[in-house]
Amino acid sequence: MVRIVKLFLGALIMIAAASAKPTQYIEPIDESVYRLFDVKYSIVESAGGEIYKIFQAVPKNRNVYPKAIFMLDANAQFSVLLNLFKNFTSSGSVPLIIGVGYDTPLAYDTARRTKDLTPLAQGDEYEQGGNADKFYKFIKERLMPFADKEYDIKNSEKIFYGHSFGGLFLVYSLLQNDGIFDEFFIASPSLWWGDSKVIKDALDNDGKLKIRLKASFIRLSVGESEKRAGKTDKENILKAADLAEILKKSGVKYEFKIYEWQGHGDVIPLVLKDIVKHVSK
Repeated sequence: MVRIVKLFLGALIMIAAASAKPTQYIEPIDESVYRLFDVKYSIVESAGGEIYKIFQAVPKNRNVYPKAIFMLDANAQFSVLLNLFKNFTSSGSVPLIIGVGYDTPLAYDTARRTKDLTPLAQGDEYEQGGNADKFYKFIKERLMPFADKEYDIKNSEKIFYGHSFGGLFLVYSLLQNDGIFDEFFIASPSLWWGDSKVIKDALDNDGKLKIRLKASFIRLSVGESEKRAGKTDKENILKAADLAEILKKSGVKYEFKIYEWQGHGDVIPLVLKDIVKHVSK
């Protein structure tokens, strides 16, 4: 009996470990999607010479875009989001979609996304990250002007989405409070990074945000079964529920969603489905 229990626990650990690693599978874009969107790709360079591949899905027969979705990890997730529109019958109800990725055949360029999407933190385990400030500058000073020049989105409602390290970067972006994006869909943010310093530094002595957030809506989500040994179980880190409480105290319009039975990577298609529902209202 003891041996059976050990084997069962071992299997669970292996499953958890596998789900913690991003898959390198890239879902093909369904042919029916091309009825609704013109799909384009561009290269945009940062001030420091870093190359980014910009994925664009432009609603057909339109030159005004009331809603624009900006997403991270586009190499892997752009097609997943696009395919959720395949049953739509008209391009008149779909948003402009702009994704940021890398010029690589990989679904996830682990080294670059770790560097780009994480804020500077002290400690050996964080030495591969720390460029969130530079990546944010790229978003603000290169990507947004590019998008506005191509699609005139000054008056568009801008929705920003990111998962995992991408979710952490959304928290970082939210706290910059520049008003670049209107709505934030923060999925499974890696708040353990830097012992949650990115949030702690933004709080006053009463545990409230020092700033009044400009975002019009924040949607925070996490999988019920998300756990990562040595990361999410560390002492003194903030969890998604803690961030939800901070948002509640801030007075901003927000929603906190826990996906039952779902692990870290499992939530990606679920969050994207919810984004599609949200922009289709």
